[in-house]
Amino acid sequence: MSTYEQPYVIPNVNIKREDDILFIDFKNKQKEATRLYVGRRPKTQSINYLLEENESGKFEVELPLALAPYYFIVETSSFQTNIFGERVLPLEEAINVRDMGGYKTKDGKYTKWGVLYRGDQLSKLTDKDIDLLERIELKTIVDYRSSHERSINPNKKIDTVEKTVHCDPSSSFSEAAANAADLNEENIKLVKQLENGEVNPKYINGKGENVIEDYRHTVTSETAKEAFKKFMKTCSCVENAPLIHHCRGGKDRTGLGSMFLLLLLGVEQEEIIKDYTLTGIIRKERNELKYHLYKELTQNEDYLAYLMAMIETRREFIQASIDRIYELYDTAEAYFIQHFGMTEEEIKAMREFYLEEGAN
Repeated sequence: MSTYEQPYVIPNVNIKREDDILFIDFKNKQKEATRLYVGRRPKTQSINYLLEENESGKFEVELPLALAPYYFIVETSSFQTNIFGERVLPLEEAINVRDMGGYKTKDGKYTKWGVLYRGDQLSKLTDKDIDLLERIELKTIVDYRSSHERSINPNKKIDTVEKTVHCDPSSSFSEAAANAADLNEENIKLVKQLENGEVNPKYINGKGENVIEDYRHTVTSETAKEAFKKFMKTCSCVENAPLIHHCRGGKDRTGLGSMFLLLLLGVEQEEIIKDYTLTGIIRKERNELKYHLYKELTQNEDYLAYLMAMIETRREFIQASIDRIYELYDTAEAYFIQHFGMTEEEIKAMREFYLEEGAN
């Protein structure tokens, strides 16, 4: 049996899937009669089929994976949730593809579900995975990977996709992968860099200072500017949605792209940080495996601490890039207008399209 518990959905709602069974837990503090509605599209008027009613707020419903995704609303006599769904898409061969919907903005709106996705590479998708992505009518892929990364792990063909945009920000985090044929070769190269003195000794610890410096540098880097400008401009053409942006693991390049986009949409900082740190929860088992693989190559504790800091998603990493923006500009809008060449009209149109009112 395949079991997956969502790391985060929306406040007061948890979801766990066991094959075709979904367990939805709504924190029903008032112990009122609670109704669970489902729909196939992420629009309030489409989520109108009553699945179950009880007072516990705990629901066990059969919803076949072969027909996912599903969207839900929970309602009581005094309360209604916003739209929600399975944030991490239930794919077999991509672990970090997720919906960017449901995040609250500073003016009380929410990002829409079903239009913006972020992820890891789409090179190993199964036929079932492709079917799901076609059911969400995925139209555009923004791929941050280098040409070498794409050549050794090309994305699978998805028939609904009309456009793929390549925009490599040349992040230092992708350098090891750029000349490695596989994960083992990459790990060996990373350890060799440490042993050969290619890494500044001040970074060889678990503080992650090199990550923080790289994230801050990305805010002003000309190469990164051109790449992320291309991404932002692609998002500004709203006919490109539904859209996914991704790199290899969905952590650094995609994490920074997500931060830029959510910040432009006016999403609260804590929500932006939450979106970033979810990758660490999702990749927990993978990171533990990486640690053991590193340990087969070196017993140096400082090396191991450095290597693990490189693959973690700490809140201070993404916070450093946000702080850098506000060190240089009075407002986020000023940054996007002056740095990326966005217009006020584009920003307004993007907020109108990608945001919606909440239920409360």
